[in-house]
Amino acid sequence: MPQTTPPATFPCPCGSGLGYADCCQPHHRGETLPATPEALMRSRYSAFAIGNLGHYLYHTWDPDTRDTLTPELLDQRDCDWLGLEILESSTRGSQGTVTFKAHYRPLNAISGASASVLHERSRFRRRQGRWRYLDGEIDPVAAGNAPQRNAPCPCGSGKKAKRCCHP
Repeated sequence: MPQTTPPATFPCPCGSGLGYADCCQPHHRGETLPATPEALMRSRYSAFAIGNLGHYLYHTWDPDTRDTLTPELLDQRDCDWLGLEILESSTRGSQGTVTFKAHYRPLNAISGASASVLHERSRFRRRQGRWRYLDGEIDPVAAGNAPQRNAPCPCGSGKKAKRCCHP
């Protein structure tokens, strides 16, 4: 079910603390360009959360990595986005990364089902003054923070890392 654009006074879904009209809406309308990879990440999250902004998502995805995606495919909603946590953001020249957790609930979830989390380290590239999303690594391990073999696996399975996801 498509959602409508939030009122101007509505808090921006990206969690910046600003109203939507002062945060991501100008990007979605093409009035301004996100100045940093983090600003682009926030505006893309808001586009997914609001819905019906597949055109924006498509044009902020780097043409080299969007493959067969179309604005119509990106308009399709399969979950409700519940919140965004930015864990780390960095920029070096025309390259950037943003590590985040996006909380969501699948639309077909059983009533009362707990939320899920998408944990990703996204890569961005700036070309001709525009930041674009390249790709992302799901459930990234922080540098130097690989789980110990006998520690609980970070995937949440309850198993020891050596018996689950640890190489």
